[in-house]
Amino acid sequence: PTVFLIGTVVSIWLGIGAALPIDTSLTLGLF
Repeated sequence: PTVFLIGTVVSIWLGIGAALPIDTSLTLGLF
């Protein structure tokens, strides 16, 4: 289901953001 795929992408996205500096996370969040 699309919802499941979106949830997976968000989980990975947040995981990457948590591993990066705050400034980098905010920059990626803008795109």
